Amino acid sequence: MFKKRTNKVLETQQNEINKKNTALQKLVVEKEWLLREIHHRIKNNLHMVVGLLASQTEFLKNEEAVQAINDSQNRIQAMSLIHQKLYQSESLSIIDMPSYIFELTEYLKDSFEIRNTIRIILDIDSFNLPLSHSIPIGLIFNEAVTNAIKYAFPDHKNGVITISLKAVKNNKYVLIIGDNGIGLPPDFDPYNNPSLGIKLMHGLSADIDGKFLITNSNGTKITLEFIFNENNSL
Repeated sequence: MFKKRTNKVLETQQNEINKKNTALQKLVVEKEWLLREIHHRIKNNLHMVVGLLASQTEFLKNEEAVQAINDSQNRIQAMSLIHQKLYQSESLSIIDMPSYIFELTEYLKDSFEIRNTIRIILDIDSFNLPLSHSIPIGLIFNEAVTNAIKYAFPDHKNGVITISLKAVKNNKYVLIIGDNGIGLPPDFDPYNNPSLGIKLMHGLSADIDGKFLITNSNGTKITLEFIFNENNSL
């Protein structure tokens, strides 16, 4: 009799546990759906902003203003692509860097119509980064490659841009973007420069506690070093 009562109590407890597990699983599914929907809507909203900026350029006659709008479109696209990839991924929180860098490179090639004039060589290690690091890196990448495309090759001949993103020891990562172009002007000051792009890259590097350098090296070379520890990513 006692054994039957004990079994009944255990059965009741197990049923309660099963109900709670089912409820928790439902909450997890709902949370994942909500996160996916948020990334989808952010991506759509950013695309809408890009479209509005494109429409605005039709009413501008000043070349500098048109260029500023185009640069803003590319920056927004770099962020939009991240939310698109998060929406499509299973994790909803981390970005596969080789895939992201490749797609962003392809977008810039089409945006500047350089497929027949400038060669871009990628050497990207396979690893993932969270939103906190992938957005700054994507924006720095966008600025560096855009500057190389616009200024490094005035004759539009034999241009090569090399892009390396490597995971080295002790949770350290290094992004290097170099070109074989004309290099930096003699009076270029990387620490006191009026360029919005340069200021943006310095600021984004600081956001991830990175070390940012821009130097002459048979062309222009941009280096970003940063440390990312998965255990401290939240």
